Amino acid sequence: MTEPLLLIHPVGVGLSSRFWERFRRSWRDRDESRLLLAPDLLGCGEAPMQKRAITVEDWVAPLEQQLRALDDGPVVLVSQGASLPIALSLIERAPDLVSRLVTISPPGWRVLSEPFSLQRAQQLWGVLFSGPIGSLFYRYARRRAFLRSFSEKNLFAEPESVDEEWLSTLEQGSAPMASRWAVFSFLAGFWRGNWEPQLCSLSIPVLVVFGRDATGIGRSRRWDDADERIATFKSKLPRAEIRTISGRNVLPFESAEACVETLQSWLC
Repeated sequence: MTEPLLLIHPVGVGLSSRFWERFRRSWRDRDESRLLLAPDLLGCGEAPMQKRAITVEDWVAPLEQQLRALDDGPVVLVSQGASLPIALSLIERAPDLVSRLVTISPPGWRVLSEPFSLQRAQQLWGVLFSGPIGSLFYRYARRRAFLRSFSEKNLFAEPESVDEEWLSTLEQGSAPMASRWAVFSFLAGFWRGNWEPQLCSLSIPVLVVFGRDATGIGRSRRWDDADERIATFKSKLPRAEIRTISGRNVLPFESAEACVETLQSWLC
């Protein structure tokens, strides 16, 4: 039986399951038989939006419920970027529901393995994000000019790839002010923690896909470059398949065809 794919979108300004639309179109051009599941994470898209801090467990619970209701056997989890901890938590919580893991553009190993204080996340939420400062910041961050600049500097290898489809998707997704709570939960770090034990102990097949121009998001001297990141993942996950394709940090959108081809060849 062909395993369904559960596509876990990243969390960010305007992001939702629509992140996967270009990937899904490319997939359908090649294969119409495999079921592709692309749910909205809590606080994103059409999912409920409430003013509260959202944890990884909060994001995982509806995914588990959906898979158990589907009752179609285990799925291949496909995570994008920093949604990897959501995938790892789902595997830990419901190992019977997952047959394989694909992680596309995962964060650097330092980010994945560093402990993160819940108290610090709560302080960031309370001081910066839950009040007027957070509201003003979100109004600024969802402006088209900012979305374009941020995408060109941090997400895409080629500035011209930041096209109308990408920008309109982010604008529409960030239009509801309540969509800021998921974004602020991510920025505060409620997803952070030492995920190294869960990742290194996986017994299921794992595919890691990096863009050849992969970088950290934002500015930091501590972030590794693509070659260093790939070398670290190879040493930490010797049984995983690690592949590179053209692009930077949003491969399912920027390099949809290459991304689909890579996943399909691995799944065969």
